[in-house]
Amino acid sequence: MNRWIICTCTLFCAGIPGRAQESGETQLGGWRLANSPSAYLREHSENPVEWYPWGEEAFEQAKKLDRPIFLSIGYSSCHWCHVMRRESFSDPAIAAFMNENFISIKVDREDLPHVDDAYMDAVRAMTGGGGWPLSAFLLHDLKPFFGGTYFPPRARFNRPGFMEILGSISRAWSEDRAQMVDSAGKLNAHLLARAKRSYDGIEPAEYLSGGIDGAASSYTEEPAGFGKAPRFPNPRLLQYLIGEGKMRGDSASVDRGVSVLRAMANGGIYDQVGGGFHRYSVDAQWQVPHFEKMLYNQGSLAESFFEAGRITEDPQLTAVGVATCDALLEQFLLPDGGFAGSWDADSGGVEGSYYVWTPEQVTEVVGVESTPLICKVLGISEQGNFEGGEASVPRKAMSLEDAAKSLSIDLAQAVQKFVAGVALMKEHRSHRVAPKRDPKVVLGWNALAISALARGAALLDEPRFRQAAVGAYSSMKGSLVLDDQFLRRRDYPTGIGSSDGGGQSVTQVAGNPATLQDAALWMKCCLDLYDATFEAEFVAEAIRSWQLILKEFGPLDENAGLFEAPAGDEVLLGRRQEFFDGAIPSGNATVARSLLRLYELTGTGEFREAGEHIIAAGLRSIGPYPTGSAELLLAVQALTRAAPAVAVVGDPAAPETRNLIHAVTHSKVPFPIVALRSPGEKGDRAAEVVGLLADRGPLEGKPCAYLCIHQQCDLPTVDVDALSSRLEELARESVVGESEEAPSTDAPATEASDGKVEAIEEKDPEGSR
Repeated sequence: MNRWIICTCTLFCAGIPGRAQESGETQLGGWRLANSPSAYLREHSENPVEWYPWGEEAFEQAKKLDRPIFLSIGYSSCHWCHVMRRESFSDPAIAAFMNENFISIKVDREDLPHVDDAYMDAVRAMTGGGGWPLSAFLLHDLKPFFGGTYFPPRARFNRPGFMEILGSISRAWSEDRAQMVDSAGKLNAHLLARAKRSYDGIEPAEYLSGGIDGAASSYTEEPAGFGKAPRFPNPRLLQYLIGEGKMRGDSASVDRGVSVLRAMANGGIYDQVGGGFHRYSVDAQWQVPHFEKMLYNQGSLAESFFEAGRITEDPQLTAVGVATCDALLEQFLLPDGGFAGSWDADSGGVEGSYYVWTPEQVTEVVGVESTPLICKVLGISEQGNFEGGEASVPRKAMSLEDAAKSLSIDLAQAVQKFVAGVALMKEHRSHRVAPKRDPKVVLGWNALAISALARGAALLDEPRFRQAAVGAYSSMKGSLVLDDQFLRRRDYPTGIGSSDGGGQSVTQVAGNPATLQDAALWMKCCLDLYDATFEAEFVAEAIRSWQLILKEFGPLDENAGLFEAPAGDEVLLGRRQEFFDGAIPSGNATVARSLLRLYELTGTGEFREAGEHIIAAGLRSIGPYPTGSAELLLAVQALTRAAPAVAVVGDPAAPETRNLIHAVTHSKVPFPIVALRSPGEKGDRAAEVVGLLADRGPLEGKPCAYLCIHQQCDLPTVDVDALSSRLEELARESVVGESEEAPSTDAPATEASDGKVEAIEEKDPEGSR
């Protein structure tokens, strides 16, 4: 499709001067981005490249001057985006050639995810890989004809140089444009045909079994994980394997999920000194991360560690969930209660320098006596494991018990030394040049953080997490969640607890329509907040959110799900429907799960019908690739299992009431549903929203529980042990009518990496989203 680009890659640049702005301004470069609310766009405002933001002005200029469009997509914490900015976009000769021959558009993928999704799909179809920075060349009708990710300024790394590519495309635009138009047309037709694919005959039981078998086929024991490097966390899949494995009595699936969670928690992908997870691991051992920290990783992983710890009764897994939430509050929390979007991979322009250590540096901080123990446990050695052995990424290379034994140190003393030593390292590290934090507040990412904190609060009765979750909810309401619309992001003013890295004062701005994922995760976090607080207002907000989702992202036509964007806000192929997961779970599948929860809480059949409709559309879309959408696996699991909904009646301060609630929240059933009816008017008002509580009263004046399945309820019980036994029985039930043969499956989905790594999202054979 793009063979001409290979044949004609010749240097075609030298020294063509840049032009002045058509308006008569003498200022050159990225001045149009200087006042953007996006930190990423502001970072490019000092480039000599004459950047435009995405919009009609750029499109019209391309037509007026008859030039191809160069589209560059990235985000503020992306390491290879920074590299290309420094190498190529700051190069005067490259910038001059771009300014003379192209209209260059810069997009923040976190602001305009619909634009990113469309062109990421196109680049994957063209090259077999994708990532950021995303580089695409477009016709005037915005159809892409060539693309890639990171390009060095001149040829190296077995990659063509960006200057050579620009020259080749400029020449072809003048001499062989018909071939470009033909290539773009064929690519667009291919993407459209792929988007319309439908698989019939995939039954829910087959789909669930396919998820188990697909994960097993790509699992490696040493090191624990799925597929090859680079490895991305897939928290929803791990959650599914552990929950489904427990219900099937399939210990191998449980062990796979738990082993991967432990491997990540012990690896360098987890910040062993400061807490929190990096975005992905460049190696299969989870040792060396790509160092950026994303808010969405913290929320998704903390929730999955909580769920895995609950189902397996493993306190170590729960402890990782707690530590991740603690890091979330320490590193991402903004003064207004919302959460910042990310931390950069680079520190002072050097990747990972904030996080890595040498033995000499450890000795300077903790002293000679504690250094051997710290270095043994955290794998910090003279050989190193980062950048050619210059330093080490801390990881749990040895258990504290084994290290103490090898050094002939009493275990209690070793624990004391290790905890104190890591605390000193953390304090010392805070004086290093820190990565930049992007204070952008993204609705869906904040919803993931709220859900994690709410899950921790519900399981552990932890008031810090409950307060922070409610605070973040209040921060989103009225700013990003409006009466008639969901908005994508809000920018936090600089100088108030955070730096944007550009040294400029930025006014707080909320804007850009939200994605379906944003709205779906908001709906879910409202239900999670109900679990943590038993305040019926959160169920009411989930119901209102569903009505608004249906208005903005509907309608639910026959055989179809919800759209990814409101009408008029998608590009290239029009309004898309998606069921595959990416870094963020599928919006359609997330909505379906929440609708099933709403049905159990309210008894309103319309919620279940809509959830079933979306799940059926998802099965037709995903077909024989179930691990490509772990969120849909969880939705199908909720649909087909006898999921209990328990109404507890009693004073929430009474120990008997708390014990009944604890029995439900700590059962081994995946995501049990529990509602509380307090005495008096508050309980009466709650019953008006939560139908599960209607006509429920205490048993002979004592707190009691009503266990219901599909709206059919057992007699009330005051016996905590009896309630726990019944829930245990449900957790062991198997799927009725499971197929003996599972459909063919793919490897678990991975997020696209940025730049040089170019990992493929292994979701279907063609690398689709």
